[in-house]
Amino acid sequence: MNETIIYEQPLNEVIRVCLRLEQLFQQIDHQLNDSSILGTRNVIACIIQLLHILDRPDLKAKLAKELSQLQVNLARYGNAPDIDAGKFASLTQQLDELSRGLIDSSGKIGQRLREIELLNVLRLQLASPGGGCSFDLPLYHYWLQQPAETRQAVIQDWLSEFKQIKAATTLTLEMVRNNARIEHKVSVHGFYQELLDPQSNLRMIRIGLEPSVAAYPEISIGRHFLGVRFYHPDILKRPTQCPDNIAFQIAYCHI
Repeated sequence: MNETIIYEQPLNEVIRVCLRLEQLFQQIDHQLNDSSILGTRNVIACIIQLLHILDRPDLKAKLAKELSQLQVNLARYGNAPDIDAGKFASLTQQLDELSRGLIDSSGKIGQRLREIELLNVLRLQLASPGGGCSFDLPLYHYWLQQPAETRQAVIQDWLSEFKQIKAATTLTLEMVRNNARIEHKVSVHGFYQELLDPQSNLRMIRIGLEPSVAAYPEISIGRHFLGVRFYHPDILKRPTQCPDNIAFQIAYCHI
């Protein structure tokens, strides 16, 4: 599905959070190449959003449980004749270390950053549209005028607090995406539906469309039912459902 446009629908809260974290980490990695003041502002805004997502006190336990379930599922393939023993051992070790690391760590993820006064004030200011101006926070304005190397060093230090959660997020999504059954389907007049096995342990649905298809899907899913409606893309008016039959790919991602 690499050459198609992919639409992902998470099916539990942990995967939903992982997708949000992944997007923020991707934005940060991209913005780190921009050493300008605006680039620094964008990275700081992403760090604030990370802290907001990671405020949930139950997140570590839920993610550790998801990693443990992935490890149990992986163990089923341990005796397969065609398995790469080295990769199997590496994945098993990574899952175990990340799960234990989350359980053994104290406090919320990124707790050290919650004790930095500038970031605490920025969390309040950036919640307002256009917040964080020089008249709001002269200290922030002063810090932004420092050499790019100084700002980058501080940012890299702050980002080190997210190293573990970034690795856990990346590995979780990689294994969920890779453990997928891909099928080709056709929607009738822009609509597709099917019954699901409630015991299937689905973690994500991925819909793939060729770039030439002028449509996008909206996915609705429950424990027993999956529905996909395809709409004409229109950013100016209310979208309407496509009347045509549309071929697409669907990936059922399990653990």
